[in-house]
Amino acid sequence: MLKRRLELDSQKNYLLLGPRRVGKSTLIKSLNKDYELIDLLKTDVFFEYRSRPALLREQFSRSSKLIVIDEVQKVPDLLSEVHWLIENTSNRFLLTGSSARKLRRSGATNLAGRLKTVHLHPLTFAEIPGFELLQRLQYGGLPPMVLGSEPWDELKNYAGEYLKEEVLAEGLVRNIPAFSRFLELAALSNGEQLSYATTARDTGVSAKTVAEYFQILVDTLLGHFLEPYTRTIKRRSVMTPKFYYFDTGVANVLLRRRLSDKTAEFGKAFEHFLVLETLAAQSYTKGIETVRYWRSSSGLEVDLLLNEDTAVEFKSGSIHVADTKGLQALAEELPLKHRWVVGRETRPRLLENGVEVLPWQDYLQRIGEL
Repeated sequence: MLKRRLELDSQKNYLLLGPRRVGKSTLIKSLNKDYELIDLLKTDVFFEYRSRPALLREQFSRSSKLIVIDEVQKVPDLLSEVHWLIENTSNRFLLTGSSARKLRRSGATNLAGRLKTVHLHPLTFAEIPGFELLQRLQYGGLPPMVLGSEPWDELKNYAGEYLKEEVLAEGLVRNIPAFSRFLELAALSNGEQLSYATTARDTGVSAKTVAEYFQILVDTLLGHFLEPYTRTIKRRSVMTPKFYYFDTGVANVLLRRRLSDKTAEFGKAFEHFLVLETLAAQSYTKGIETVRYWRSSSGLEVDLLLNEDTAVEFKSGSIHVADTKGLQALAEELPLKHRWVVGRETRPRLLENGVEVLPWQDYLQRIGEL
């Protein structure tokens, strides 16, 4: 069994969020063998609790157990019962969910002081034995794709069954053909500044609807917005966020894209992978508080700005001083502690302007130590 980086305190109550098949159930089994499981993916269990949420209180009001409720957003009324049981019993709860939108609407925020929210990401570099870069850029880090013998077929099934059917089953969208086209266009613009108008034109819906579609992907934990850093003085900064799918393999399969070295697509996937690793490090460690990107109106750009003091540029090919223009420009705006260009070189080196060139493995080690 793969060891995950996410650590849970055995004395706390948690809301564990993550997309389907990211490994939430497997993680729970590895942490504690003695718990009561309420699996709302089972139709009989779902209908039982949906019709009588008070059943939870009746069953556990006199117990002292760890109670795991899987996919709790399917029966939101259970959250009120969980709240009562936390206040009035010594039961401990571990709730899992794959839709932040439904949980917000159902009042999960009322439990904020009683449930600690944590996120489980696809498998990261540190969690995958025998990690092979090209394979992971192509197929991503979902456990079935890492451990399975036919990852491409698994990805196609995941994209068809989950990305479309699960989102549609929640009643979040009505225009199925338009949403299917949108999923592909979102993959095409993955890692780029969002342009709702352009995507709307190609999708055949309004810009407002496209904005709602992107929000749906984020709310169902299928993507991330990367917000821009805008508090610069010397240069005007862009204010448009970027969007990244939560997994590199998902973006590839939506585009039916096979990666090969030394191509623009490989470079984009390399950046995508390292952005996702950074977001996972932000979830699993305490050293990264903010993750932004920066771009000036004249086109100077820094891929990531961590904690407003560490600027990072990703480059999959040869690295030269000319590749540090964005880092140097941002250094004129902020007192940066670190300026890094991260690539596939085998050893760290220092450029003449003080910018450090790091192998991507060294970068991942450093962000784990921030």
